[in-house]
Amino acid sequence: MPAVLIHGVPDAHRVWDGVRRHLIRSDVEAWDLPGFGTPRSRGFGSTKEEYVDWLIERLERVGEPVDLVGHDWGCILTARVASLRPDLVRTWAGSSAPVSAEYVWHPLAKIWQDPVEGNRFMDELHPASFAKDLMENFDVPADVAGDMVLRVDGTMRDSILKLYRSAETVGA
Repeated sequence: MPAVLIHGVPDAHRVWDGVRRHLIRSDVEAWDLPGFGTPRSRGFGSTKEEYVDWLIERLERVGEPVDLVGHDWGCILTARVASLRPDLVRTWAGSSAPVSAEYVWHPLAKIWQDPVEGNRFMDELHPASFAKDLMENFDVPADVAGDMVLRVDGTMRDSILKLYRSAETVGA
């Protein structure tokens, strides 16, 4: 049974490279969510529900329960998958994400959830200042943050905004 690693925002599968170097398993896959380093299919709206459905469909194709790991948004999405379809998951682990109805979004999430401020943020996004914000407010190492922000293209920006706007009450 394989292990499947799901990234957060604004990441892609590369965020797992450091972890994967330390694993002795050869059956570990790190998947890119649609819009995060990979194209979105026509009509994919990047909502939390669509990402959960996408994960379920991919996991069904694996053909056996997996060891499922999520970080940040990957944690939120994989926790939901495990709760809806426990038959697809042998084990689950998650980190750095809210799983409570009382969770209050961090300031950057609140900006992204606002249609005016979120669009402005993405339109005016400067990689260096965004990397600095990730380092100072989210404890992302400098080299990782620098690499991460360089990969934030138009599709990812749009996916981030749509995902966060679909999740104002994510814990509920």
